[in-house]
Amino acid sequence: MRKFWMAVAGAVVLAIAVAGIASAVNTYDVHLANSQSAGKGTTAKPSPAKLRFGYRVGDTEGLRPQVIGEYRIAAEGLQSFPDARPKCSFEQAADPNVTTPDDLSPACRRAIVGGGVIQNAVGAPNDRSQQEACEVDLTLINISSGDPRFPSTMGQVRRRGGMAIRIDGTPPRCLTDVHDALAAPFYDVKIQGVSTAELRFKVPSTLTHPSGLDNSVREVTSTVQKKTGRVRIKGKRRTVGFYSSVGRKGRTRTVRVTFIDESGVKKTATAQD
Repeated sequence: MRKFWMAVAGAVVLAIAVAGIASAVNTYDVHLANSQSAGKGTTAKPSPAKLRFGYRVGDTEGLRPQVIGEYRIAAEGLQSFPDARPKCSFEQAADPNVTTPDDLSPACRRAIVGGGVIQNAVGAPNDRSQQEACEVDLTLINISSGDPRFPSTMGQVRRRGGMAIRIDGTPPRCLTDVHDALAAPFYDVKIQGVSTAELRFKVPSTLTHPSGLDNSVREVTSTVQKKTGRVRIKGKRRTVGFYSSVGRKGRTRTVRVTFIDESGVKKTATAQD
C-alpha cells in the first residue's frame, strides 16, 4: 500500500509539473519605438526617417521562451525605398567566411543601412529552465536577392526589395560562433489605413537550433539609419530615405510586431511612437 501511495504522489507531482510547463506561454513587449523624420510626409513627397525600435520576449512561468520561427515588423506610414541605396546580393551578405561586418565585400559594406544587438537564451530542447546567455550583433543590409533556403524570398526581394539580417557572435558573449544571415523581404500593407512597408522573415534552423540547442530570443534593439538617396516618384526625382514617412493617421505612429513561434502560436504586440 505504501508503494502504491508513493506512486500516486509521484504521478501527481509529475502532472503538476507538466501542467505548469503546458500553461507557460510567451509574452511580448515592443519598446523603444522611435521614428525620427523631418515631417509627416506624403506618398508624393516622402520624408526621410530613422527607425529605432526593439522588443522583449518573456515567459509567464519564468522559463526560456518558446523559439520563434517567423516575424513580421512594420511601423505605420513608414515606407521603404530600397532602390535609393546601394545593394549587394544575399549570398554576399551571408558570406560564412566573414566573422565581422568590417570584412564583408565593399558592395555589402556600402549597402549597410543599420544594426543592433540581440540577447538570446540557449538551452536543451527538453529543459526550458536552462537559460544560457548568448549575445550577438545584427547588421541590416540592403539586398538584391533572396535566400535559397526560403524560395518565396527570391521573387519578393526582386519585386519589392528587402534586407539581409546578418547575425554575428563569438565566445564568450555566446556559447558558440554564430555567423549567418536571413533574408527579410518587404511587403506592402496598411496600418490604420496608411501605406506601410512590412518586413517579413522566417528564421533558419541554423539560428533557431544551433548545435541542436534551442535558441530563444529575449530582447532585440535595432536601428535603421536615416540614409538617403534619390528615386523617381510620379515622374519626379525625389530625395528619400531607405525608410521614409508617407503619413500617419493621428499624432502617434503605431509600431507593430507579429511573432509566430514554432508551435504555430501567433501573437501581435504594438507600441505608439
